Amino acid sequence: MQKASATTTTAVDDATFTPTGGGGGGPHAPTHHLPFSSTTNTNNATIINYNFRRVVMPKHMDVAYALWQMRVLALSGPKAVYRHATYRKQTKNQWGRDDPTFCVLTSLFVAACAIGYCAMYERRGVGKAVWVVLSAVCFDYIGCGCVIATAYWFLANRYMRVKSSGRGRGSTRHHAGTTTTTTTTNDNNNNNHVEWLFAFDVHCNSFVPLFVALYLGQLILSPLLVQRGFICALLSNILFCLSLSYYHYCQFVGVNSLPHLERTEYLLYPVVALVVLVIPLSVVQFNPTRWVLSWYFGSEVLQ
Repeated sequence: MQKASATTTTAVDDATFTPTGGGGGGPHAPTHHLPFSSTTNTNNATIINYNFRRVVMPKHMDVAYALWQMRVLALSGPKAVYRHATYRKQTKNQWGRDDPTFCVLTSLFVAACAIGYCAMYERRGVGKAVWVVLSAVCFDYIGCGCVIATAYWFLANRYMRVKSSGRGRGSTRHHAGTTTTTTTTNDNNNNNHVEWLFAFDVHCNSFVPLFVALYLGQLILSPLLVQRGFICALLSNILFCLSLSYYHYCQFVGVNSLPHLERTEYLLYPVVALVVLVIPLSVVQFNPTRWVLSWYFGSEVLQ
């Protein structure tokens, strides 16, 4: 693929961080940690089991590199992270991370934020607070992430893969406003499946700015946003709209980074629906902040 080869140098040049270990996937990361061969049909279950084993071995987790990725995602945008994913594909023959550190750290941050919400709004005891924290991590982040990743994985493999006309013959790709002609073989076409683990990585990457803007931002602004009235409902809807719209944009950037997909701009369509709904929901004074807090902590916290 011309696009993949053209980004090789960029991925290395943009790397301003050297991983300290654990095979985090950066340009200088070691490439010998995988306990399986790098074949064209890497088993997602094998990679996931490998990541679970590494969770209980902290010395193999590259915390510094994962934190660097989070900083880039929160402050600079997702494109640099996906240039590293391109490098990982060229060195390890997989798009998805082989290091669970990023997911583990994000889960810890979500848990810490949920504890902050419990400190402000939980009045039903420690047991309910534990339920809120577990729900935030297991349902909001991991559970919904698995559902979204599965949906995007299915849509990408079913409807967005570039179709080749035959062995050694050209295929035309209409990709996010551009048209690229590539030459592929049947063997390469068989390797154009989107990895489920990469789809989950895209969710994890997209979740970082969502977490900063919506989880932390809503926690700080919640004393204002929980008030009744049109203005507070409008502010809450705008916060949700901007946060979720950027989440979908990051999803688009991740899927669009794969050189063998086309029509990825369709993933931006939910943003239109989010923008259209802001005013009508605010007019009827639907306040998503009040709804979320009442769901987790009961309606009595809003009295």
